[in-house]
Formats: sequence, C-alpha cells, structure tokens
Amino acid sequence: MSAAFESESLSGVLDPHRVIFHPHSFADDAGRLFRLGGQLFRGIKPSHAPFFARLFEDAEIERLVQLGLLIETEQTDLKLEGYPMVLSHREVPFVSYPNEWCAPMLKDAALTIVDLAIELSAAGLTLKDAHPWNVLFDFSKPVYVDFTSIAPQTNSHDWCAYDEFCRFCFYPLILMCNGQERIARALLPEYRGVLRSELLAASGSIAPSFILSKLFRRVSKSTSALFRRGQRSQLSVLKEAKRSLEKLSWKSDNVAHEKLSSRNAESITHREIVTRVLSELRPADVLDFSVGESWAADTARLGAKVISATPNSARASENYRLARQEGLSILPLILDFVKPTPSVGYRDHYSIAADQRLKCELVLALGLARRLIEENHFNFDLIAEGLASFCTSRALVDFRGSSAEVDQFIEALLARFTRVRKVLGDPTILVCEK
Repeated sequence: MSAAFESESLSGVLDPHRVIFHPHSFADDAGRLFRLGGQLFRGIKPSHAPFFARLFEDAEIERLVQLGLLIETEQTDLKLEGYPMVLSHREVPFVSYPNEWCAPMLKDAALTIVDLAIELSAAGLTLKDAHPWNVLFDFSKPVYVDFTSIAPQTNSHDWCAYDEFCRFCFYPLILMCNGQERIARALLPEYRGVLRSELLAASGSIAPSFILSKLFRRVSKSTSALFRRGQRSQLSVLKEAKRSLEKLSWKSDNVAHEKLSSRNAESITHREIVTRVLSELRPADVLDFSVGESWAADTARLGAKVISATPNSARASENYRLARQEGLSILPLILDFVKPTPSVGYRDHYSIAADQRLKCELVLALGLARRLIEENHFNFDLIAEGLASFCTSRALVDFRGSSAEVDQFIEALLARFTRVRKVLGDPTILVCEK
C-alpha cells in the first residue's frame, strides 16, 4: 500500500443520514461510493463482500495498487446498513471525464484498462467494465478507480467488457487517429459511445495511413474477427488489444505557442510581473484558462497543482507530454471557458458540471478577457461571473484596453469579488480576491 495514502481513523456503525452517496455509483450492483468526514469510502454489498475479502487476504489488491494500476484502497472497521464491508479510497485531486482528454490521454487510459485486465486475467479475474469513466488522471498519471468492476473470470475464452472497450476506447481512438477528433469527442459521452457502424461511416472517406490501414481492414470485417473471440484465451485477446493500442499514433499538430526569444521587452516584463504576483500568492492549486502561451508548466514549477484548460487539443497534448516528461503536477483538459462541461443526468448521475469538479484556489486567465469580448461577444459581467464560479479564493486576470474599459471591468469584478488590486503594466493585471 502506498505510504502516501493515510485515511482518518474511523470505526463503528455509520449513521446512514451522515453519509453522502456519490451520484456516479447509483447503478453499481456490488456497492456504493460515498463521502464521510472529508474522505471517500465504498460500501460493499453482502453478496460481494466475501469475494473482495479474499482478494485482500491474497494480497491481490495490494499487488495491483503497487503496480500503479488500481487506486489505493484499504479495508476499514466501519459498517453501514446494507454494506457489511466498507473500504476507503485515496481520492484523486480532480475528477475529469474522457471527453475532456486529449487523444494521448485517452490512449494511456485505455492502456491502463488493458494492463489491469491482463494482470487480473493472470489471476483468474476480469474487469466487467472497460469504459474510460472508470479511469481518473492523477494529473498526468492514469489510474483505475472503479474497485467493484473487478470480478471472477467465468469464461477464459471471452472478455465480457470487450464490446464496451471498443465503443469507448478503441473506436474513438481510431477516429482521432484519422483526424475525426471532434466526432469522437462528441460521441464519447453518449450512452452507447462510438458504434462500429458510426466508426466506418465517419472514416469511410479517409484513406487510413501507416498501421491504420491494417486496423481498418480488421474492423471492417466484423467485431468478432478483430480478436477472434471465442477461439482464443482472454489473456491473448487482451495482449493483442494492447499491441493494437500501442501502434496508434497522431501526427504532431502545430501548437500556436510563442517562443520566449520572439517576445519583445514589453511582453517579457509582463511575464515577469505575473510570475512575481504568482510567487507572492503561492496558490496551492490553479485553474489556468489563459490564452496564447500556456502558463501551466511555469505555474507548476512554482509548486502549484495546475489544471490547464483549453479548447485546443494540440495545446492540451503538448501540456500532457510536458507534464509526463518533467513529472509536473499538471492536469491538461480540453475545456472551453465559454462552454464548460455541463451537469448531465438526474442529480448529476452522469456528469458533474466543470465548475463544481474543477474549482481551484486561483483562476489564472491571462489574455482571456480581451478574446471573450472580441470573439465571443461576452460582456464584463459574464466574464466576472465565470471567473468567480471556478475559483475558491482568487482570480488573476489581465486586460488591455482604455482606462475607462479597465474601470468598467473592475466594477464588474467587484460585484463578484470583495477586493480587486490593480498591478501596473500593459496589459493591466488585476488580482481579484473573494
């Protein structure tokens, strides 16, 4: 078990009126996820408790956690009515969804699912769910979090979650490889994901390149022909799935980032001022909505945990690459300030709104206000409302305009923040405090 995971000491029978059940686990036939006292727990139903108890006794859970595939999980002495076993989980700092990930993130999440299924198969176990909503990114590291998706392997020649894996992982990735990322991202949140017929229809006019020509030939025959289900062991099916995933790649997109060497003295001064302000504020976590050059890496190097939010998938991919390369605490997401991921489903059971999941101590929004006014026809009130909805303490924003415009912007900000401090510069930097 990870030494970094320490749960509070709780014991006894829990009051069901005190626990808060998580909206995403309403359909779990093996248990329910819930919160209590700032911690994340999972109640296991009586019919499944003996099975999971054996997995702990056999050290199988510990092995999967040590491999980095499964979220840190511990048994507790707690009891909850209807749940004789209660587990505690390490909580990932921020919850993100597959339709908010760049293609390399979805690929790594899919590989995590397959790697976990391979390890389970070798132990006579399986994953009954293989959709990427069961994976969370601990910044740049994917980890499987749906503990109760682990089940006994009842058929060594079949993977019950194979079709689901194709619809939510493999097929969307093939679309992304062929330049159809918008289609893939739009279909991912749908209940059935990307159907094989939709994959072929969307890609029919595109000549597949490199290894995709082989993959498309196999997909176009029949789903069962891809891995010859029923004729090969589950383990060999999973290993072939992994090999196919590893072959998927994307052409490098041109990321419209300025280079430091091309900046004039004025922009360097602006950057130095912002860096000084960030160093003074020392926020624990930052949601970066900045446009133009990304501030994610610089902010993470100052010690903050950073969510980099951008509608540009190439920029998200570059931040993901950088985070993995340098081990930075950056969670890169494809998210538009104008249209953030909404709440979906009865009482958020399908998705929780972005401004609830991704709140940070500080929102960094350099270059954003001017663009929202010029390109999206936002007014100052809307911008101020959006900034306030995503931050718990402060917002750091700049604005280039006349002194009258700056004053109007400050007036709008003061309707949402208790204090706005102006830092001289061009553009003007505004530090907003709740």
